[in-house]
Amino acid sequence: MRLAKLLRTPGGLPVADAVKRAGAGLESLRAECLDELRVTLDQAELCANRANGEYDAAVADELYAIASAAIGVPTACGLAPIDTALVSLADLTDYLKTRKTWDANAVAVHLRAFRLLLHTEAGKDSNGTKAILEGLRRVSQRYAKTAADAPSAAAG
Repeated sequence: MRLAKLLRTPGGLPVADAVKRAGAGLESLRAECLDELRVTLDQAELCANRANGEYDAAVADELYAIASAAIGVPTACGLAPIDTALVSLADLTDYLKTRKTWDANAVAVHLRAFRLLLHTEAGKDSNGTKAILEGLRRVSQRYAKTAADAPSAAAG
């Protein structure tokens, strides 16, 4: 009975105040998020450079792990376009792993786009941001088609 009474009793912050506090909390997290994403980008660039233009399964696995581990963080901090770029990088890396090939240019394009989005605070879905993300999608999808055509390990 006491719990039912408490649930019916109005209380807490007014909605406007709660929203304002939540926004302030997200802003404080945004700086942390940007720092984490800078570290992720640095790790991804160092990893990709170790490939030296050649396919290396360990490098591909590590790059995939770096990109996929960060997915979700940008969206939680209001930077959804960076999340989209990370998903595209993870997809590209997965497709390259499937084919056991390396495309240093495609990886570099993704990493440069990640850097650009990170430094231009591309949390806003501007036309420029949309064009960047569409370009990344086209690059990774080029390998998606060839990965789908590759014979599966089970068939061999």
